[in-house]
Amino acid sequence: MLKKTVLIFLFLTLSTLSPSLLAAKDFSPHWWEIKLVLTTDGEYTLEGAEKNYSGDYSFTILWTGTMERDDSDYLLYRINSETLRWEAQEKAIAPDFFMLLQTLDFVDKPFFCLNYILRKEENLHFDFACQGFFVPKNESLDKFFLNLPSSAENSQRLSEVDYDSLVLKGSNHIFLEEKEIYLGPVEKNFSWTWRHKQWLLKENRTVSASNSHKVKVKISIMPHY
Repeated sequence: MLKKTVLIFLFLTLSTLSPSLLAAKDFSPHWWEIKLVLTTDGEYTLEGAEKNYSGDYSFTILWTGTMERDDSDYLLYRINSETLRWEAQEKAIAPDFFMLLQTLDFVDKPFFCLNYILRKEENLHFDFACQGFFVPKNESLDKFFLNLPSSAENSQRLSEVDYDSLVLKGSNHIFLEEKEIYLGPVEKNFSWTWRHKQWLLKENRTVSASNSHKVKVKISIMPHY
């Protein structure tokens, strides 16, 4: 009876240990497998120039990697970043002109980078961004930078646009509770809608440029012991 009571006590004690204590006692996973799937559907316009331009695009990116504990932080290792789907088209329209560009005509395409996973208090925050490019792709003297999705931890330093302030719906704060990854596989979904409109001053005229997209992010983390 005494032996049974001791075993129950030990089980209850281990089950209430914090992740940091578990790690110290080698009860934590040795490493974690990470998969991040990002799906985006967007569109853009440029109006007021000699021609009007309108485009739409959609893509899905799969990022895979691993993570391991490093004292009070984590080390992130990239395995692969693959564009599973990329579709785009753009129309240039004038009274006596029409041109349609399709996916193969787009030399540029989204480039995804997961920079790091930052530990803040009890949460793990993801820093990532899709690098955009200039549009329209048709010949035009009036071009603007097409902002693509990024997490709230990423400031898109190459852009003059404050991305986070233009999230209309949902949230691009991508994070997990740290304790979750010690308890078993974790899967979490995020989504947001983003829109930006600007006016470009060109000599004696004003050009209107708009860009919007909807984003879905799915993160899966699998512990390995």
